[in-house]
Amino acid sequence: MFKLLDRPEVRLRVLTMDRSRLGDAAESIPEIVEGDPRDKEVLGRATEGIDVAFYPVRFVGADAEFEERRRVFPGMYRDACIRAGVQRIIFLGSYDRNAAGNEALLSMVDIGEVLSAAPDRIRTVWFRAGLILGSGSLLFEALRNLAQKMPVLPVPRWMESEFTVIGVRDVLEYLIHAIHVPLDRSVEVEIGLEPRSFRDMLSETARVMGLRRVFLPLPLEAKRLSPFVLMLLTPFSVRLAALFLQTLDTLGTIRGGSSAKTARSLFPEISPAPFHVVVARAIEAIEHEEVISRWTDSIGTASRSNTDEEISHSVYRDIRRERFGEIPPHKIFRAVKSIGGDHGWFRFDLLWRIRGLLDKLAGGFGDSVGRRTESNLRVGDILDVWRVIDLRENRRLLLEAHMKVAGKAWLEFRIEGETLVQTAYHYPKGLLGRLYWYSMLPFHAFIFPDMIRSIIRQAGRLP
Repeated sequence: MFKLLDRPEVRLRVLTMDRSRLGDAAESIPEIVEGDPRDKEVLGRATEGIDVAFYPVRFVGADAEFEERRRVFPGMYRDACIRAGVQRIIFLGSYDRNAAGNEALLSMVDIGEVLSAAPDRIRTVWFRAGLILGSGSLLFEALRNLAQKMPVLPVPRWMESEFTVIGVRDVLEYLIHAIHVPLDRSVEVEIGLEPRSFRDMLSETARVMGLRRVFLPLPLEAKRLSPFVLMLLTPFSVRLAALFLQTLDTLGTIRGGSSAKTARSLFPEISPAPFHVVVARAIEAIEHEEVISRWTDSIGTASRSNTDEEISHSVYRDIRRERFGEIPPHKIFRAVKSIGGDHGWFRFDLLWRIRGLLDKLAGGFGDSVGRRTESNLRVGDILDVWRVIDLRENRRLLLEAHMKVAGKAWLEFRIEGETLVQTAYHYPKGLLGRLYWYSMLPFHAFIFPDMIRSIIRQAGRLP
């Protein structure tokens, strides 16, 4: 999306369920349609007068309603585009048709087949990509964390399986060039680098990072143990680690057939960057705080309006107020936005880290996710064990717990005149939720007063 904003010949229209999740970028987007994409009227407004439509929608879930959305919506989207006279749909999916047992990959294959099921009425460019590698991707998080934290790396057999990857910049180049590429039919285009093993990628990542690592081959798969090792060494939950390994196991390699040749014939000007260059770019993006998106962006999203309604029904509240006097409000808010990540949680940071570890051991993500960048925050960002739900500059920061809290919990910071108001909310689930709140109260007694005072002290030291 950000790449398209830089192209003068493109007038961008974005369909989103929650405008606030676009952050500052919303000011630069010519047209925004806000609403439920499953609503035919919303889809009609979004597709009216459009020449090219991208299909980036991902539904996340595991229930019957999710299955219905996953199967029905692509057809609704395709039909809405046909009614509106859209000339082509561009879709980024998986190239592997042999994805039995992997619902994520099967979903992308199903979507591609539905979107391209009416070639006589609308053209479709279906990119079948290898695993995407970039500063915010799952694959890079796994490679970077393992290379950083393990001087000696055991190599189970699954690490020797080969699969195809492609850099996120190259993916964006393909998507953008697909807008204007001449088409007389719908096409499937396989994109990616030559296949290589996870072990080779890990070795190359360590080399780019300037690290020497020892690899010890193991004569076993270790499929049951590996998710727990990944959980402890990466920001992944054990469930996500298992899904990640399943995806690596399921992914095949580019077959080099007619679909792979299509990429070279349609896009001769694009030459995908080699693996070591992609890794170097990802590391540079992190070091310069230029990470635009992360794998966490699509996990457990919530809208501000729904959250505010839930908060109004919260059972427990811990409210702290502290006057900040002559310190400018914008400095107070800068200090509020700096919490977490490498900056930590003031005097009782260790307790937050222990809480994160307990959450991870209970099957959650813990606090190892950190922050997207240390200097910037936006709606949807993960901040250690919290997710940013609402951010109104110099007025309000609302965080929702991204950990297991036996219900729902929020942490809110508001500036009211010369007073900083810090409120912890909890909506308990059953008796266990109530026991959880009361078990945390002794910690609240010293963590929360220290937090609000430390924020004000830090704000007073800001230039």
